[in-house]
Amino acid sequence: MRNILLLTVLPAALLVSCATEMTGPYHPATPPEKVELDRARLNVYPEDVRKDLPAYAAMHVAWAGIIVTNNATEDEASGKIHMATLFDNHYFDWEQKGRGPDAKLAISPRGEGLFRMNWNLSRKKEDASQTDAMKYAAPGNLAIVYGTPLSIGTDGMIDLRYHYIRVLDLDQFTTNELDYGRMGEPVRPIATPRAAGPSPIR
Repeated sequence: MRNILLLTVLPAALLVSCATEMTGPYHPATPPEKVELDRARLNVYPEDVRKDLPAYAAMHVAWAGIIVTNNATEDEASGKIHMATLFDNHYFDWEQKGRGPDAKLAISPRGEGLFRMNWNLSRKKEDASQTDAMKYAAPGNLAIVYGTPLSIGTDGMIDLRYHYIRVLDLDQFTTNELDYGRMGEPVRPIATPRAAGPSPIR
């Protein structure tokens, strides 16, 4: 059982179906995530931001990213755990297969590079630690990240201002079923599944 509970924003929101699993729109896991999803621009991508940061600096975006690295530090005074996370962006068509806790996402193996975000966790139990936080947001897990573009480094790295994050374990998503790009681009089934594990760093 997870020992930590995600915080909402601190003040700064085509799948292959089968007979037994229905494909439908992506469902937010919590009411705060729904608020963020409703306000986010789903057709804005990292390369758009890199080309014109001022045009997107006040815009809410939602990106899917596989966690590459994490650094967790504990703040005893506030009781929060601060996370600094690097993500590898992957295209996401905002569809899911199945419903409820068994729903699964088919994420494209492709995307638009690396981005990072600082975010916070609060302890659900007093004995929760940064080790628990690192297990929760372990490299290889998928995150649905909601934020606002904050800055771009000289290496093209995008920093997002945190609004909300949902983390999914390895059994809740796959990058081995469908290959696709931005919304409206062709979708191709992957004939030979890729090896399991986190995506390579660009």
